Amino acid sequence: MYTFDAKLGKIKLMKRLLIFIFFIQSLNLFAQSYFLPDTIFVKKVEACIDSIYDYNFDYVDDVYAELNRKYPHHPFPDLFYSTNLYWKYFPITPGSSTELIYLEKLNSAIDKAEQLLEKNEDKAESIFFHLMSRLLIMQYYADNSLSSKVITHLGPAYKMVTKGFELTKDLSDFNFSTGVYNYYREYYPKVHPAYKPFAYFFPNGDAQLGLRQLEYNWRHGTFLHYESLFFLVYINLYFEEDYRKAYRYIKQLEKDFPNNLLYISYNVQTLLLLKKYNKVDDLITKLENNPHENDFFKTTAKLYRGIISEKKDKDFVKAEKYYIQALNQFEKYGDFANSYSSVAYFGLSRIYNTTDKKVARKYQKRALELAVYPHINFN
Repeated sequence: MYTFDAKLGKIKLMKRLLIFIFFIQSLNLFAQSYFLPDTIFVKKVEACIDSIYDYNFDYVDDVYAELNRKYPHHPFPDLFYSTNLYWKYFPITPGSSTELIYLEKLNSAIDKAEQLLEKNEDKAESIFFHLMSRLLIMQYYADNSLSSKVITHLGPAYKMVTKGFELTKDLSDFNFSTGVYNYYREYYPKVHPAYKPFAYFFPNGDAQLGLRQLEYNWRHGTFLHYESLFFLVYINLYFEEDYRKAYRYIKQLEKDFPNNLLYISYNVQTLLLLKKYNKVDDLITKLENNPHENDFFKTTAKLYRGIISEKKDKDFVKAEKYYIQALNQFEKYGDFANSYSSVAYFGLSRIYNTTDKKVARKYQKRALELAVYPHINFN
């Protein structure tokens, strides 16, 4: 199990992605089994999920209303709506306009799953949706450093996990989930030794086998090929430090979902790590000009403009301006934005390294305090 100490930030990004990806798996599992006789509606729901991936939320309300009419007592509709909120208002933080409705829908999904379990109806799905709803709530609290609230969900979540182990034969696209387990069971404790004692409670994995399984599922999976692809991006960026591979994978994702702001942001980040500065301007402009209410990605665009000004243009005055603007705007996202803020502090440290070593060291220290993966520093 995870510990919730000063090192909590080190697991935030991985935990957020793991939970979200398995949530998408649950959507597809439900669509396969529960809607099977209604193939037209299945396609409608799947098309809507794809549109959410591509930051098109126009059909969500209609599909959600139809889901509620058809399946009012099932947790799926509330989870479906939650993923819409997750992407549309990314990131959801304490005090934001979306926080209460997001948690309300997830708690409603838990209640409905528990009611189905009491009746012993759709046991595999009920356990899975209960677990996913619970983990999404835990993810929200962990992302925002509300660790005491996470702890209250550990017992119920673990109970569902142990029940879920008995039902793995019911899951499809199994290369994805086993690939994720095989990789992270072996590699994560190596990167973060503090978690090695906890790894002994779980069966051994095989990192290279895990990568092969994810690659296989990307090419041959039915429902989870995009999730496998995104994990390959993430692993190669943050664990393998193979930015060329990460770029190859993220290009495919962006090709299929050209309007997904998170994918665009990862593409820019990867290109900057590869020092391909001439390829990022149009992508950063898309982040700057995105029409959505949430301005988180507009703030990341300022961060990326700072890197370009510093590294490509050697305009340190402009770079410092961008970094400070980004830091000021990231403040409203609280602890969620720590990994992004660390990049800005690394940049300020480099700028001041030749003129004021004391200030440079102060910025460097702050960057390391906030960094989730310190090698993502653009040094």
